[in-house]
Amino acid sequence: MRLKLISTKKEAGDATSFVFEPGTPIEWRAGEYLHYTLPHDAPDDRGTERWFTISSAPFEKHIMLTTRFSGDKASSFKKHLFAIKPGDVIEADGLEGDFIIDTPDRDYVFIAGGIGITPYRSILLDLDSQGKEIKGRLLYGNKDGNLVFKEELEEIAAKHPDFKIEYFIGGQKIDGEAVRVAAEELNSPIYYVSGPEPMVEAFEKTFLELGIPQEDTRRDYFPGYVWP
Repeated sequence: MRLKLISTKKEAGDATSFVFEPGTPIEWRAGEYLHYTLPHDAPDDRGTERWFTISSAPFEKHIMLTTRFSGDKASSFKKHLFAIKPGDVIEADGLEGDFIIDTPDRDYVFIAGGIGITPYRSILLDLDSQGKEIKGRLLYGNKDGNLVFKEELEEIAAKHPDFKIEYFIGGQKIDGEAVRVAAEELNSPIYYVSGPEPMVEAFEKTFLELGIPQEDTRRDYFPGYVWP
């Protein structure tokens, strides 16, 4: 599938969103991801392929990819991605992923680390657009106060009294106690965690320690990022 770049949007900190127009209509579920191929000269050992969660909601129709850029330390893929201009085309395929909402009437604890916030933008905007009542907590951790999508997420929270956001900045850590407290006022929530791969792996142990059944957890791994 060919995706034509329409525009870019500078997000908080070092994050940028790339907005693409699909060459053919595409339907996806909030929380799914795509496989991208971006051939370029002298690729490094991470190659010419990546998997990115779709940060736009299905009703928005366009495909939005949101990622961070670390300048000279960035991979050759990221350097090439950040050099493309409106009108340029990138190839994508392999729509998939199980980080989705199957039962919107359930309560949720959403845990996000850094750029792992991207699927939650899609999920929350999608639920809101469908008129679903959102019941849950979002625990959002970041290395600094540059919180991607902060204003949009707070607009959603303002419309849904049973949905609250708690931020964990810098040295503040989302630990098992924070998860337990977040779930206290909820009814048998499902737990979602999205962020750097080491973080998600750590939360697998945390969920076990809290006695959370595996069937009530969902994970979205972001390789290539460090944590904490």
